[in-house]
Amino acid sequence: MNRTPNLLEVAKAAGVSNMTVSRVVNNSGKVSDKTRQKVLKAIKELNYQPNLIARSLARKKTNILGLVVYSEKGVHPAFYNEIINGVQQGASELGYDLLIFANSEKQSYSDRITHSSFVDGVIFMGVKINQNDIKNVHEKGFPYVFVGKREIEGINPYFISPDYIKGTKMATEYLIELGHTRIGLIGQSRMIEPDYDKLLGYQEALYKHNLVYNPQLVFEESQTQLDGYNAMKELLKQKPTAVIINNTYSTIGATTAIKEEGLRIPDDISVIGFDDNQELNEQFNDFIGLELSTIRIPKIDLGRQAAKMTISLLEGNDVSQANFIDLQFIKNSSCKKL
Repeated sequence: MNRTPNLLEVAKAAGVSNMTVSRVVNNSGKVSDKTRQKVLKAIKELNYQPNLIARSLARKKTNILGLVVYSEKGVHPAFYNEIINGVQQGASELGYDLLIFANSEKQSYSDRITHSSFVDGVIFMGVKINQNDIKNVHEKGFPYVFVGKREIEGINPYFISPDYIKGTKMATEYLIELGHTRIGLIGQSRMIEPDYDKLLGYQEALYKHNLVYNPQLVFEESQTQLDGYNAMKELLKQKPTAVIINNTYSTIGATTAIKEEGLRIPDDISVIGFDDNQELNEQFNDFIGLELSTIRIPKIDLGRQAAKMTISLLEGNDVSQANFIDLQFIKNSSCKKL
């Protein structure tokens, strides 16, 4: 039977001590170049694979980042998947791997993470977070980053977030420039910081252009397709000429309601979505026959930057606690000048 050679056999083949092989494998301690080459040659010939767990325990470092995702209805899976891909890319670029912790709404992850030797740092993301997890790792000085803006009582957490204020303000101003003054906003909840920032961006744009904020044009708690449908039904009673919709599912429901009322996009109402999700764009195009104008979140770059920020923290570098990345506004045929 073939078996994996061990460190003792590498040492014997190279004619050196076990400690010398360990120093070469872990790149620690003084070893002459000649001896190092002998050890590397023996490693190659024997196809020796170091025991990663043993190495991690010896170095007290795993080169692995943890990722915890608090998933929530109303958030399209592709949203998280792209961020996770970005985290993977960012970690890999700096020599780290990724360990994803199984999701459970009622489970606390902080003790599992900080008491184990599995990961060197952790990234949290999701809508309904466990604030105690964040407080616990923060107070213990364990390197972490949250994806998305969060305010947590008693601490200033490390986070990286899309600049939702700037992004929503940009989209609202675009509609104002097209001549719209009755602009609806279908959001999720002002109790969640990113969604509250979207509302602030919307309000800032109105204020800048001397338009009065009308709360009857704003609908919250819209997470699912049915929520978006119902919100749009109510919003249409207020005779808006344009609307910005918070998420993928709500956009699908809202456009269904618009079509049922016999209204046309963009002739009767201009529509802007959030997230620039490919599936949503395809459904919108099939259903309405237009390209959806969207506020694009650079999700892969967001994940990549979260990974690099976490690694910078665990390496002892100075890192700003609040970090933002810009959004892009994609102008398409779902908006019309009045």
